[in-house]
Amino acid sequence: MGNRGQADAAENHALRGIVFAALGGICWGFSGNCAQLLTAGMGVPVMWITPFRLTAAAVIFLLVCVVREPRNLLAALRDSRSLLYIAGFALLGVLLTQVSYLSAIAYTNAGTGTVLERTGLVLIMGYVCLRTRRLPHPREAAGLVLAIGGTVIIATQGDLTGLSIAPMGLIWGLVSAVALAFYTLMPGKPLAKWGSFIVTGIAMALGGSVSMVAVQPWNLNVTVTPEVVGIMALMVLVGTFAAYLFYLQGIADAGPVRAGLVGCVEPVSATIISAVWLGTTVSVMDIIGCAMIVAMVFLVTEREDGAGREATPYDGARGPMSLFQGRASELGYYAARQATRDDVPRLKELLADGRHAMAALGVKEGAKRYPSSRRLLRAVEAGGVYVVVSNPGWLGVDGDEAPAEPSGESRIIAMFDVDVTGDPAYERGRGLTWITEGDGNYGALHWVNVAPSARRCGVGAYILGTAQRIARDAGCHNLCCDVYEANAPMRDLLVREGWTVAGTIALRDWHGHESHRLIYEKLYW
Repeated sequence: MGNRGQADAAENHALRGIVFAALGGICWGFSGNCAQLLTAGMGVPVMWITPFRLTAAAVIFLLVCVVREPRNLLAALRDSRSLLYIAGFALLGVLLTQVSYLSAIAYTNAGTGTVLERTGLVLIMGYVCLRTRRLPHPREAAGLVLAIGGTVIIATQGDLTGLSIAPMGLIWGLVSAVALAFYTLMPGKPLAKWGSFIVTGIAMALGGSVSMVAVQPWNLNVTVTPEVVGIMALMVLVGTFAAYLFYLQGIADAGPVRAGLVGCVEPVSATIISAVWLGTTVSVMDIIGCAMIVAMVFLVTEREDGAGREATPYDGARGPMSLFQGRASELGYYAARQATRDDVPRLKELLADGRHAMAALGVKEGAKRYPSSRRLLRAVEAGGVYVVVSNPGWLGVDGDEAPAEPSGESRIIAMFDVDVTGDPAYERGRGLTWITEGDGNYGALHWVNVAPSARRCGVGAYILGTAQRIARDAGCHNLCCDVYEANAPMRDLLVREGWTVAGTIALRDWHGHESHRLIYEKLYW
């Protein structure tokens, strides 16, 4: 993919982040209306809502992680550096944001508390600009003015004298601004590494546990009615689970500045939902403030020349990270690149390791080595062969750091080949049932070989995900591969990654030896 194509892909990825950040803000607006019903309408104290809200959401997040990616969840819990970031995010971001914001409202009013909290956008933009050693982009600066201005208009109805700030209210308001900055900036590295499901689940669990111990909500006098349970359920599912998931994915995709600005749609959604659901009157000032915030969203969505995306880039594989997942959700700390002629000796070693592994599984490949040296070299020169290298600090199957080359570069731990023109041999298969019947626009995955020291570390899953993106970038609608029936480890991996069996194929070499293989297919469009 050329530089232009990569820039377009990155911008599309950022656009996805803007959409998710907006969805997060909308869900928070809904949550605010639920909180208003519980506190003002049913007399439920805020300190009772917060612990149960965080704990219930944590249970949902972690259950999804257990079902969806249990190995990653266990790995994240063993990653002390990531846990330190997540713990800080849980206490200084998730928990402190709620406590400080609600305390600011208690000492002032809802409008004043919201305005003070949103001044945290200045801290977010200032930090990012200092870190990247740049001035704010014109669209960012204009978006900041529109975001804060729209929030002020909605909160004060155009009357700045309504910002009555008591000393404790000012203190808690400024704390909420700092907490908003922590909430937006702190999870960046864990999000890129583990994805929003795992990071949010662990953070919610930590924040919920601390608040449960500190508040002891079971000692509070609260009458739990079916209405309270129903609104709490909506608040947990929409206003917490969906809101945090969407907003953090927005940070991962679009970066903290854009996500923070777009998150200001919260007062817009709160105003609209309150008018429709609770019958609240919408004033002219509400409309003006909403229009300013909507204009800000369009402004920061527009592409700006020279404006880079500050979110963490992918680790070398083509295309963006999977939705709600990070690099480690690809099950590894690896990078992929096209092989060169200098890599050929190492490729031959990996192919030899693969032959030994097949022999150990009882697979008889025949006397002729496949691929031949000539064919391997041609494939490398054609750009279809890729190598996987371990990033610094990666631990192998025995827990030791991955070995490096004498030059200090990371060692090649795997290889694979992607033929974006398909494989004519697949057309001669028996009993084939293709997902995309009649569509020949597919890619073929061959020569997947992983070094013995790197097996059972998720390299295979990383290869499958990377190969799919390579084929997709080339315009292929699906990807196919053939596997020996006795190759149970590879077959199990393909099934776990969502591949389906399309049929069988019989291949005959020059010596007349015939081998039968299963053809697997993965559709991603």
